[in-house]
Amino acid sequence: MAAAPSPDHYWWKPFEKARILLGLAAFVLLALYVNKEKGPLWPGMLISGVGEALQWWAAGHLRKNVALSISGPYAYVRNPMYLGRFLVGLGFATTTCSPFVLIIYVVVFVAYAHARVQREEGRLQKLLGDPYLRYCENVPRWRPRLMPWDLAEPRAISWELVQTNHQHRVTIALVIAYLLLWVRMNYISWHL
Repeated sequence: MAAAPSPDHYWWKPFEKARILLGLAAFVLLALYVNKEKGPLWPGMLISGVGEALQWWAAGHLRKNVALSISGPYAYVRNPMYLGRFLVGLGFATTTCSPFVLIIYVVVFVAYAHARVQREEGRLQKLLGDPYLRYCENVPRWRPRLMPWDLAEPRAISWELVQTNHQHRVTIALVIAYLLLWVRMNYISWHL
């Protein structure tokens, strides 16, 4: 694996710094677009729920910047948090019932995730060295293995790690976002 370029050279750095603001702007547009006539909210909620469950499972095994995480979902795929995040966003995009929105979402997310993961892999290679390289050789970046990696650690999900990784806050934000969409769809009739 080649070393990643310096983070100063990434084209998406301004977008990364503004990701919360961009996410809020996207949510406002989504809230303006969705309505009951276009379709129900529950399919998107279900997809987002699966993604959030995957993120909880991953967060409960992630020892960020401390040790190589090779338990739980990390025994199957190197980036379970990004896969979960993809599903959460896909759920929101699904609420629009628009193939155009879905395609735009997938393209933007793939570009974002690819760029972030490249940078993270370079950093983890420097931080963790040969064990990380061996992990990369045996555990796929995106497509989960059918069986866990032979060297995976049998470890239970840790509530302490879920809290350390702030996943409970993300879940609260997700619930609030869907409640706001529900209120918007059921009590506010205007839309784009």
